[in-house]
Amino acid sequence: MKPYIPNRVFKYGINIISCSLIIGCATAPPTQEMSDARQSIEAAESVGAETHAPVALDSAQHLLSKAQNDLEAGDFGKAQEDAIAARKAAKQAVIVSQARQIKQSHETEQIKQKKTEPAKPEPTPAPEPIIYVVNKNDSLWKIAAKNAVYGDPWLWPLILKNNSKQIKTADVITPGLVLNIDKTPSISDVNTAIQFAKQRGDSSTRQLDSSYLNQYGLR
Repeated sequence: MKPYIPNRVFKYGINIISCSLIIGCATAPPTQEMSDARQSIEAAESVGAETHAPVALDSAQHLLSKAQNDLEAGDFGKAQEDAIAARKAAKQAVIVSQARQIKQSHETEQIKQKKTEPAKPEPTPAPEPIIYVVNKNDSLWKIAAKNAVYGDPWLWPLILKNNSKQIKTADVITPGLVLNIDKTPSISDVNTAIQFAKQRGDSSTRQLDSSYLNQYGLR
């Protein structure tokens, strides 16, 4: 004959077994879990989570508040669950806060370095090219002497050099011919041009012109 077990006792035993199988079910106040959650939140606050990770910190504080309410209501299992979740959220707030502060510090350092670096000089713009249209009775000598060109007739070889494909001989230039004028010749080119102009004088010879242009690989 089986022993008689009251229905109330039977149900109580079943509840105990079920409770032991459910995660978060606790029969005593989760004192340690609550303490761990509070310490984690304090740690998050100490590293500036309120500023750098407000969402995670608010979540942790909210969960701890829920755990406290569960504890007061006698629901130890739920209180334990919320306390553990609060601790995790607080740890996440610490990680996020520290990461953002490191990034912010790095960006600030980069800004400081940029401020201390010497300003790079602005590149000098290239001079605008000068175009000259040959008039009647013009010569390279007269053109070079114009203030808008070189202001020095002895620099006429520079015009020949820059327009060697259009000018076959320095003594013959056709009205309407469009010439390119280099307003920034090098000192070396200027000296070479003057020397050649004085050597050539008034003589008319393509051979001398070619020897001058050969120096620049133009003839």
